[in-house]
Amino acid sequence: MQDKKKNYNTNLTPLIIALLVLAGLLYVFALLAPFLFTSRASLKYFDFRNTGQIGDTFGGLMSPFINLSAVIVTGLAFYMQYRANKLQVDIFTDQIKQTERQFKKEQLYQEKQNRVQQFESQFFEMLRLHKENVDELTITSVVNGKQVSKRQAFVTMADEFKAFLSYINYDHLPFINEYKHAYDIFFWGWNSDYIDIDSLSHSWSGIIEGPNDRDYSHPIDFREYKGYSSSLGHYFRHLFLMVKFVAYSDAITDYNSKMKYLKILRAQLSNHEQILLFYNWLSSNYGGAWENEENKFFTEYKIIHNLWVGELYQNQYIIDAVNELIDKYNSNPKETPLFEFQGKDFDYKMKNEHKSLSDHF
Repeated sequence: MQDKKKNYNTNLTPLIIALLVLAGLLYVFALLAPFLFTSRASLKYFDFRNTGQIGDTFGGLMSPFINLSAVIVTGLAFYMQYRANKLQVDIFTDQIKQTERQFKKEQLYQEKQNRVQQFESQFFEMLRLHKENVDELTITSVVNGKQVSKRQAFVTMADEFKAFLSYINYDHLPFINEYKHAYDIFFWGWNSDYIDIDSLSHSWSGIIEGPNDRDYSHPIDFREYKGYSSSLGHYFRHLFLMVKFVAYSDAITDYNSKMKYLKILRAQLSNHEQILLFYNWLSSNYGGAWENEENKFFTEYKIIHNLWVGELYQNQYIIDAVNELIDKYNSNPKETPLFEFQGKDFDYKMKNEHKSLSDHF
């Protein structure tokens, strides 16, 4: 629109100035015409003495030039008015377009604000439900038969699963297979249709016979063990839904803004909740979607940033799993480490030895 203003402004262009000068010269020439054409020098070539009265002579000589000058000036006046009108139309049109753009911009901004408000309303409602899930959680410990509630329940469950892993003899067995069997039993219980007893290794036979036949540091009677699927299943599903809701939100597209909300959620997770979340992911069959090719909720959004590695079961497979997350996170340089325990002096390059991480176990 600025270009149009330049083409249709009211300033005098060189052409207009030239026409005005020409009109002025013609007017001046009209005033001088009688003297020029009736001078003795002119009479040598033009004899006006017999052409009528002197007034007719002056009128006849001046009128054409005055009329021509008037035509030029009148034409320029109409042309300038046309340009002024055109400029006003362009300015008015530009104002309308600017108003429409501003209105559309404000409308888009308001729509975005509405989406953000709807997002926040749903997020904090989901956060409230998460807190209710924790507050309403009550389990019966398989170790001592006591009821444990709220956040203390996660401490009990994490300790019990750690105990499950300690019962197995891994001398000639791949830890990953036994780990998955242990998590199956921990989640579903012993007498469950989800447990294929025939697929279990010989190491589990002593456990099946019950605590009276074996000296356990934490005597657990697996024959009566019901598992924690009724408590953990709903808890993990809702937590996963919350993280996915933020990570893939259309209302909040900026990464830092997403992290702001996820940090609020993560602040509600105790250390033992994050430990159980890590165990759940490591079982792959249950929580593999937390960190895979599609979702990067651990490495990109740091949901288990406060993982208390010192409380994890001490096995190289688990250490390697933690370090694999660190290596994946460090594939793109970051300002802060993946886990809180790493600190400022953590050596990211010890890929094989992982001495810094192993010290925490």
